[in-house]
Amino acid sequence: MNLDFLVRRAWPYRGELALICAVTLLSSIATLIVPWLAGQLLGGLLGELDISLPQTVSLLILALLVMTGLNIAVSLLSELASGRILAGLRLEAYSHVQSMPVQSHEQAHLGDMLALVTYEVKILSTFLTNTLATMPSNLFTAAGAMVLLFILDPAMAFIVPLLVPIYVLVFKLTGRRLKRLSRFARNAEVEVFSQAETDLEMLPAVKSFAREDAYRQQYAERLEEARQRQLAQARVAALVGPITSLVAGLSAIGILVLGTLSVLGNENPSPSELFAFLFYAALLTMPAGNLAKIYGEFQWAGGTLARLSEVLAAPREDGYQKTAQTGRASGAITFEGIRFAYPGRGLVLNDIDLKIDAGEVVALTGPNGVGKSTLVRLLLRFYEPQKGRITLDGADIRDLNVQHLRRQIGYVPQHALLFNGSVADNIAMRAPDATRSAIRAAAQLSGAWDFVKDLPGGLDTVIGDKGVRLSGGQRQRVALARAMFADPPIYIFDEATSMHDIPSEVAFVETCIEALSDSTIILITHRPASLALADRVLVASAKGYRTLDQAEVAGLLERPALDNVND
Repeated sequence: MNLDFLVRRAWPYRGELALICAVTLLSSIATLIVPWLAGQLLGGLLGELDISLPQTVSLLILALLVMTGLNIAVSLLSELASGRILAGLRLEAYSHVQSMPVQSHEQAHLGDMLALVTYEVKILSTFLTNTLATMPSNLFTAAGAMVLLFILDPAMAFIVPLLVPIYVLVFKLTGRRLKRLSRFARNAEVEVFSQAETDLEMLPAVKSFAREDAYRQQYAERLEEARQRQLAQARVAALVGPITSLVAGLSAIGILVLGTLSVLGNENPSPSELFAFLFYAALLTMPAGNLAKIYGEFQWAGGTLARLSEVLAAPREDGYQKTAQTGRASGAITFEGIRFAYPGRGLVLNDIDLKIDAGEVVALTGPNGVGKSTLVRLLLRFYEPQKGRITLDGADIRDLNVQHLRRQIGYVPQHALLFNGSVADNIAMRAPDATRSAIRAAAQLSGAWDFVKDLPGGLDTVIGDKGVRLSGGQRQRVALARAMFADPPIYIFDEATSMHDIPSEVAFVETCIEALSDSTIILITHRPASLALADRVLVASAKGYRTLDQAEVAGLLERPALDNVND
């Protein structure tokens, strides 16, 4: 386990953890007092000791009440601290995952990330409060019991240290296997979580192909695998505590036999001392069992800690730490010698040079797979080119604060990304405190108002996860309204009108270009209706981009689609 990493995670909550530790230590002191008072009470009842029985009984009851109260306080404090630590760890994990490059997210599994920020960090927060913070009190109780055993009868107390090698052997035999099984069990649990997330996301497709039974069976197999791995871990973990308690119990029996023979032989200890000694010997079994349990929990938490440290060590997206620029860009864009290949694939862009003037409307068309959308991803810095540079108003975008860069761009992808909120919430995503009139104006400009006004709640209508309660064309219009509401100097419409019919697409493009006359507009499309008002039409191919002349553009406008356009 990476203790340095664990300490850094726990350090912001050192006050809460120290308080839990202090209260558990007080509880241990009260626990250690009880056997001594019980021995005194027995001595008084047998006439061995001249004590006030009512006073001793009162003190014994008081010690038990204090111990109970402190244990209740520990439970409450642990719950409060665990909740705060859990929230902090989840926020830290979520913030880091959010700051990782888009490329990292596309190469990872969404379910794994969700499992980390929800299920796995909860294991760690519980470990910190319920296990680590209470470990000092267990050690203190064990040490205190040992000291008092030596005070009462050093000869018999020497039996206890002889048992230490047995404890070490038990931990050694089970430790490595328990660590490996804990890692397997944790991974299996994450797989169950991930499988459920994926299946629910794919539910419409699963239903459309009538594959519910197959997916249910697949999920059942995941559950069974997780159950078997947890059972294997439980079998090993179940041995540690009982074996240590058994050793301690057998020791107590041995001590009882030896002590009884000593008393019958009129040797030390006295009956009251023997009684207290046996209590402390029995008390020693509690921290021994707890320490065995803590050992198992260390192995379980170690897997989570390794996973969390691995994710938090992943590099953040470059550009967040740069000084945020102010002001509005003019919108001049250049791609200079861009070369790019996705991981595991061949070159998508090879030495691409492209210049787009501020305020220009440029249409990019051509076959699928030649890198039109990739250019947009590079401009947004979702990916970084392997060679070349991109500039905005003459400045290399790698020198700009990445959030400032993205605020200059209104990006509308073909598949609209909407969240489960109202229409107004989705449109005003960049400015949640926007006025209703501004939101409505953006909806009107995008054509969304034509259907929004007829929804049961108008702008307040909740559209469901990913906008599932809207049609594809309606989702596109809401996404367009969101981009226009932000009023950036650059707009990128990546097949953003693919679900419009031809007349509405032409009307939309005309309205956009008129309303956004001061903005740079990049249209990525296969549909001729979007090309009519472009200042320049470029055809992409494996060789690069070629600007079409007016005659070629006129010829394209006669085609229903541009999938087969080539250089």
